[in-house]
Amino acid sequence: MCNPTACTFCALMSIFGAIMMFIVGILVSHNYPYLGEWYEPEEGHELPTDAQIATASTNCFTVMGIYMGFTVLALCCVCLQRVRR
Repeated sequence: MCNPTACTFCALMSIFGAIMMFIVGILVSHNYPYLGEWYEPEEGHELPTDAQIATASTNCFTVMGIYMGFTVLALCCVCLQRVRR
């Protein structure tokens, strides 16, 4: 198991990742034009379809949940290390 400093760093990076994926998910769901080309253009559609927007935003929120799970795990490691001292 890692030391408390490494676990704290992991928790902070996971929080950052969760916040960023939340922001990207919101931007994708609102079809923000300056986000970049994150979709596969379909024939006859220059912009992303509603199905592509829904899938991409759902995936972003799923990844945010995974990052939050890693945050909880890292914070549990920090607490466990402090109890052992």
